[in-house]
Amino acid sequence: MKRTSTLFSLLGALVLSVCATIGYAQCDGDNASFIYNPGKGKGTCKSGIALVIADANGQHVTPTSAMTLPHFKGGNKEMCRYISKTLVYPANLKRQRVSGTTTIQAKVKADSTLTDIEVVSSSGYQEFDDEALRLVKSFPKMVPSTQSCEAQDMIVQFPVNFSIEEEEERDRRAAEKAEIKALQDEIDAVSPIALYFDNDQPDPRTVKETTDKQYMDLYESYKNKKGEYSQKSAGNEAKSAIASFFDDEVYGGKERLTKVTQYIANALKKGRAVSFDISGYASPLANSNYNQRLSARRIESVLNYMKQAEGGFLAPYINGEKSGLSIYKNPSGEVKDNSDRSSTQGVYGLNAAKDRKIVIDNIKVR
Repeated sequence: MKRTSTLFSLLGALVLSVCATIGYAQCDGDNASFIYNPGKGKGTCKSGIALVIADANGQHVTPTSAMTLPHFKGGNKEMCRYISKTLVYPANLKRQRVSGTTTIQAKVKADSTLTDIEVVSSSGYQEFDDEALRLVKSFPKMVPSTQSCEAQDMIVQFPVNFSIEEEEERDRRAAEKAEIKALQDEIDAVSPIALYFDNDQPDPRTVKETTDKQYMDLYESYKNKKGEYSQKSAGNEAKSAIASFFDDEVYGGKERLTKVTQYIANALKKGRAVSFDISGYASPLANSNYNQRLSARRIESVLNYMKQAEGGFLAPYINGEKSGLSIYKNPSGEVKDNSDRSSTQGVYGLNAAKDRKIVIDNIKVR
């Protein structure tokens, strides 16, 4: 026989509704039976519905292993998530910074549907009452209450809490998320970045890992060698490939570096944290130890440029004097042996030219 029970809230304790979950014994494989209790603690959320079972005298009743209460599929977390994304704070009351609680009563039927939905305790504001009613009417089917593993109807009350402080915090988080996404989208549009270098630059024939050279000066010198590289290429096809490499990749990398440096500075100015990886590579025309040190110098030259750019804004971040910018350096040394080292072109070959690079990637804004 189907039973009908009554579930209602202790409103005095629900000025701020808090959801929590407590599990009870299961029936026939059902693994999501919960009672929703107001309270604080791990796993709670600060908005939504609080349900308290009581007897005919208003005294709290602890469900037994033979009883389960109505709940959302997916449990308490899913219920709180649904309310958070579905509830719309009335614009007029939001502008006035008004808060309130409306209690809605409904019957969760044994077939999982909600019926007899009505306001039983008004917030004092029609807009809140209307929105609370709309919210509960929009609920998906709920898992019904059971008694001795038999589904039953149960009357429940849903205190729907409208807190202006929580609403403003949600707005703040949404605006922050949108800002971060916009900054990240700008960066993603120009990254990853590959920057190319003339042979053995900067500081040829040294084993130092640092340099005072900066990338833009090295770029200007390298760019002016386009004709020399093209002249030393064998055949029209090779000459054309070298010309395209300089026009598209050498020049393009420099343009993207300028933009991404500006975007990183922008993000830091807005109080965001930024991180990126910077890796250095060389052609395998020299020994590995030398190439690793050369790669470290190339990384340093790019960071030297970034320190000077944007009016020197990034210098204290790169030097570690200010927090917010994390740089992960990886002076890898030579790339895989795809250089045309056997060619008479040697360092002027296209593969060797493409090997000599810095890559900036994995740029993240938080």
